[in-house]
Amino acid sequence: MRGLFVVAWLGFPCCVLSACGNPKAPDADIVPTLMGEWVAIDLHVHSSLGSNDAGEESTVAAIVDMARSRGLGLVAITDHSNSAGSMDCETGDVEDCPNQGPEFPSSQEADALSMPDLSIVTGVEISPAASLDMSLDPRGHIGCTPEAGHSFSGLTSPVIDRPLGEVRGGAGVDWCHEVGGWAVVNHPVTLAAWVAYDWTSDAYDALEVFNGSASFDEGDTRSLDAWMCDWAEGRTVVPVGGSDCHLVDTAFPPEGLLDQALGSPTTWVLAESPARDHVLAALHDGKVVISDRRSKLRLVVWDQNTAVTGGQILSTAQREVDVRVSATTEIPGMLLQIVEVSAETCPNDTRFTDGVAPTATPVIVSSQALPVDTPLDYHTRLAVDGERLLFARLWPDTEPILFADGVALTNMVRLKEVQ
Repeated sequence: MRGLFVVAWLGFPCCVLSACGNPKAPDADIVPTLMGEWVAIDLHVHSSLGSNDAGEESTVAAIVDMARSRGLGLVAITDHSNSAGSMDCETGDVEDCPNQGPEFPSSQEADALSMPDLSIVTGVEISPAASLDMSLDPRGHIGCTPEAGHSFSGLTSPVIDRPLGEVRGGAGVDWCHEVGGWAVVNHPVTLAAWVAYDWTSDAYDALEVFNGSASFDEGDTRSLDAWMCDWAEGRTVVPVGGSDCHLVDTAFPPEGLLDQALGSPTTWVLAESPARDHVLAALHDGKVVISDRRSKLRLVVWDQNTAVTGGQILSTAQREVDVRVSATTEIPGMLLQIVEVSAETCPNDTRFTDGVAPTATPVIVSSQALPVDTPLDYHTRLAVDGERLLFARLWPDTEPILFADGVALTNMVRLKEVQ
C-alpha cells in the first residue's frame, strides 16, 4: 500500500512550459532527480496503554494494522507523560499519582510489532497542566521522540510535569533533550487554549503546524506563522504534522470536525530508505512535506550542479535558480503558492517575552489556481541575491481560514549566494 502511494506522490506528469506559466525557461523541462524515497509518517498518536483519554480499541496492534492500511512507514506513539500515574493510579485520578515513571509503556510491544516497511517508534507527549479546571493559562504539550540510532529503552526516570501550574512548557523541551530526544511543540497555537504552548523556550526542534483536530484551522494558521517567524529570526525549525489520534478506528475522511484519523495529516519524509533510522535522520534534517491526505505537493530547487528540496540549502554562484512545484488535490478552491520569508516577515514577534504567538506577513512569490484532480507542474526562475528563504504550499483561495481541507506545505529551502 505504501509503495503505491509513493508512486502516486512522485508520478507528476511534466507539463509543457507554456502551460506552466513560465516562458523564461525553455531548457528546464526535466526536473533533476532527488535521491531517496518519500515515506509517510505520523508523529502524534495515542494508545490505550498510556493515554487515559484514548479508546480501549487503540492498542498498539490495532495502530499497526491501521497504519499499514493507510500506507504509513513510521508511527510515533506519544502517550501522555506520567503514563503510570495516568493508567495505574489506585484512586483512578491521575492527579493523585503525579510524576510517575516509566514513560514508555508501549516500548516492548512497539519493538516487537515493527517490521522493515513499518517502524513503530515510542516517545512521549510531555503534558504539564495549569489547573484542574482547564484554566486558559497555557503550558504546552511537547512531543518527544528518539534521535536516529537511539531509543528510550531502559529510561525509567519520570517526566516532572506536576504540581499543577508550576511546570512550564519549556521544561518539557529541556527534559526531552536531556534524555536524547527530538522535541516537537505539539499544537503550539490551538482552539483548546489550555494546551497551547507558553513560549518559555525557543530550543525546540520542530513545531507541529498541522494538528489532526478540526481539519486545518485558525490555530494551525497561527502555528504556521510562528514557524515562519522562527526561520525569519534564524532558527531552522522543522515543520511537522500529527494526527493526535486517540481512537484508532476513526475513519478518513473524519465524519466529525474534531475526529482525529490516524495518518491525517501526513508528514512525508524524503529518506534514504524506509528503515527506521533513515526516516528519523531525514526527518531531523527537515526533508519533509506536510499534507492533508487528499493533497500532494513537491518542491525542487536546482542550479547547474545541485538539486534540493525543503529542509536543504542550495549554495549557488548562479544569478538565478530553477524552482518547480508540483501538486494535485481532491479539494476545490486551492492555490499552489511559492512563499518567501525574510526579516520583514515578523517585525513584532514578542512571544518569548509575553507568550503571545506572532502573526507573519510573508511575500507570495507566485500563486496558481489548482484544478481538482488535475496535476499542476509549475516552473519559474528566481534571482539569488544574498540569501532567500522559500517554501511551497497548497492554500485555500479564501481567507481568513477557519477550517480548511486540502492544505499542504513543504519545509523551507535556503538559497545562498556564493561568490
